[in-house]
Amino acid sequence: MANNAPVASIGNQSLLHDQWQRLQPWITYTDADGNPAVRYQFWDSGTSATSGYFWTPTNAHWTANTVIDVAASDISDVWLRAGSVGGSETLWVRAFDGTDWGNWDSFTFTTIPNTTPVAAINDQILHNNTWAQVSNWLSYSDANGDVATKYQFWDSGTGANSAYFWTSDNSHWAANTVIDVSAADLANTWVRGGTATGSETLWVRAFDGTDWGNWDSFTLTSTNATPVAAVADHSLHVDQWITAGSWLNTSDADSDTITQYQFFDGGTSATSGYFWTPTNSHWAAGTVIDVSASDLANVWIRGGSATGSETLWVRAFDGFEWGAWDTFTLTTTINTAPVATINDQTLHVNQWAKPQSWLSTTDAEGDAITSYQFWDGGSGANSGYFWSSTNSHWAAATAIDVSASDLGNFWIRGGATAGSETMYVRAFDGASWGNWDSFTFSSTNAAPVATVGNQNLSAAQWAQVMNWTTTSDADGDAITKYQFWDGNSAANSSYFWTPENSHWAAGTAIDVNAADLDDVWVRGGTTPGTDTMYVRAFDGTDWSPWDSFTIVV
Repeated sequence: MANNAPVASIGNQSLLHDQWQRLQPWITYTDADGNPAVRYQFWDSGTSATSGYFWTPTNAHWTANTVIDVAASDISDVWLRAGSVGGSETLWVRAFDGTDWGNWDSFTFTTIPNTTPVAAINDQILHNNTWAQVSNWLSYSDANGDVATKYQFWDSGTGANSAYFWTSDNSHWAANTVIDVSAADLANTWVRGGTATGSETLWVRAFDGTDWGNWDSFTLTSTNATPVAAVADHSLHVDQWITAGSWLNTSDADSDTITQYQFFDGGTSATSGYFWTPTNSHWAAGTVIDVSASDLANVWIRGGSATGSETLWVRAFDGFEWGAWDTFTLTTTINTAPVATINDQTLHVNQWAKPQSWLSTTDAEGDAITSYQFWDGGSGANSGYFWSSTNSHWAAATAIDVSASDLGNFWIRGGATAGSETMYVRAFDGASWGNWDSFTFSSTNAAPVATVGNQNLSAAQWAQVMNWTTTSDADGDAITKYQFWDGNSAANSSYFWTPENSHWAAGTAIDVNAADLDDVWVRGGTTPGTDTMYVRAFDGTDWSPWDSFTIVV
């Protein structure tokens, strides 16, 4: 019986340029006798250097017009690579079933040409000296889905202050230089905004492994919002000082740090106000005064020596640009001295008080009081006195300077004895001292009261005086001592006893510490009769009047 030749066929196919494809999935095989394929043969008629070609493990690039013989068992190792450029060519295939070769079957193989990639960056704005990662701006597309393998950048800004590209191998790429960047290194490509405001044109393009895309241009604008420094109109008293920084308000829309200030004084009069810095104690009018931001606290303005108004200027620098000049009016006025008053005051002897709680101050212009002076007119050794952290007992007739911030640490003490003296206070508002205000300072003490009621004793009977004694003190002072007195000198009369004297003679003042009062005894006379005795108490300042009491035996 005759053999039926097998039929092997491949339909027309297409691949992207340089793309690989295993042939096996494309082959259709039939045999009327059911015989399997034993071998295949392939033929490439495309002779162009850029056309597609066959690949097998035994030959990485089969030349055109060559019969390529492949065992059926090796068919999975046969590959076809598309051409490196677009175009079509005719290829053939046939099969052998072990008896006969089938007819050659032709198919058209088309290489789809490469579509160049598109890399684009929109116009961008950067703050001066600000860095940006180029990958955050870049958009990439490729119609064939090819990934970018490389990028190129170009900077046309030749100005010394213009923006520039940075890569890990060059920290400042010169303008008009092609900058090659691997796609894998794109994250390490940066652009820095110019050091001055302005615009320039930059370019980018991409490579997909086959072709470079077209250059895309974009405008990079380096910008800076200038800072704003402003001072409101102000008044100073004649010759009054103020720090310029205490009046100054600054802002910057970009949040740049202010690095420098300039001041300008438009007042040319010999009596007008002026600026002071550590480098110049009187800046002449019409002079630009440069001040580092770190030295702003050392810039002072002094009010004029006569009344009047003048125009001053200020502006700020943010490291890139100067802001606009801001004008403000400085008016020099006559100062109204402050008024400090203290009403007449009374303290218990040796009592402490803060004059701050007594003090009343006013200033017609609302100036803050910066310091006070006190004066003590009482020269007596036991008179009241002032105390401060720097002097625990200020001598009388001394001007005592006290900063307003330290007023809470300033004290006055009542005298050691009762009496009155004149003291003084005045205030300073930073420009003028007010008049001295006098107040009477009185030191007082309420003498204690000690009493013993009349008593009855048997002959020679002992009694503890403490049990008879009653004391009081209107100021609440503690009793520190007592005195007793025996008014009867008769030999058989009653008498006082203490541990240090077993029989106190009549007509003697007997001193007893309050703590020893329980050691004071009275013995009744040895014969009937009446004795008059006395007691008084001491509160540390004054003795009470003598109180008499009668002892009847």
